[in-house]
Amino acid sequence: MERNLLKIIKNEVDYPNISILLPTHKTAPANHQDTMLLKKLFKRAEQKLLEDFDKKEIKELIAKLKKIIASIDVRYNLDGLGIFVNKKFEKVVRLPFPVKERVIIDKNFATRDLIRAMNRGINYYTLSLSAGFVRLFEAHRDKFSEITEEGFPFANPLPRGSNLEESTSLKEIRLKEFFNMVDKSFKQIHNQHPMQMVIAGVERNIALYREVSGLSDVIITTIEGNYNNASPHELAGIVWPGVKNAMAEKRKQVMRKLDEAIGRKRLVTGIEEVRQLALQNRGELLVVEEDYQQAAQAGNKKSITPLTGNRRSVSATIDLVDEIAEKVVSTGGRVVFIENGSLQNYSHIALVLKY
Repeated sequence: MERNLLKIIKNEVDYPNISILLPTHKTAPANHQDTMLLKKLFKRAEQKLLEDFDKKEIKELIAKLKKIIASIDVRYNLDGLGIFVNKKFEKVVRLPFPVKERVIIDKNFATRDLIRAMNRGINYYTLSLSAGFVRLFEAHRDKFSEITEEGFPFANPLPRGSNLEESTSLKEIRLKEFFNMVDKSFKQIHNQHPMQMVIAGVERNIALYREVSGLSDVIITTIEGNYNNASPHELAGIVWPGVKNAMAEKRKQVMRKLDEAIGRKRLVTGIEEVRQLALQNRGELLVVEEDYQQAAQAGNKKSITPLTGNRRSVSATIDLVDEIAEKVVSTGGRVVFIENGSLQNYSHIALVLKY
């Protein structure tokens, strides 16, 4: 996923914005099912558009959507697919985890699964750190690609004396200066698309980098060792197991944070109360079960009517969880998706309040 993709898609406010999400398959012959499902979801989207708009008004958009769907090569599918289309914008995103099939027509694109990808540790940076050379990778689970912008990969440009010529303190000063240069460049990349990061390097270098970094709070975990000559594939095999363990521990920490928020009377649960407080810009941390959804019909005055049973087929629907997640992120909060069943005592969704 492109590092600035979420920001781009979130900024596309129009009506109608069409979001189509579906589970897909990586290999043949299973991926032949993806072609049939894409056609079915196109028909569903077409029907919704024709219910809500004049046929002439929407004719070109339907033709555009049909062309985009026909152009998708299922041979390159991963586990999930997102299609985002309006009159001026189009984007197809392959996701490394399954998603529930959905067709959503709204003024905003449905970014829940993009937010989910960013907050499950599926997408993260890895900084391979040494005194003389630093590389940066964008990682999707165990798939690594090297970033070659904003000065990366970095070779240390500062003069380095011999062990006899320089004291330990002077070496550390120069190394901190180098790592500070690296960190400033990393910030430029991180600002475009905030994600968590892993640092791989010897213990001393990791400690010095932490001292100068302005983004130490985004570090998921550290991996000790010298990986200057490791290929992206080799580095992935070393880093990904550590990330999985760290994310499991983080989920435990999230649950503890919910318990603490109860004691401070800063926790709300249940879709209605969570939505109400999130729309007041009070969300600090939203915690949601991965597959929890609540369909609703948008009213003319921004009112929301939850839908159940057969009424879920109404065309002008939104997912309240999408709406809440987008609001929390846009107002400086965090969103964490955790395993289904983890929040049974919290009605599947919980919000820690800023105040």
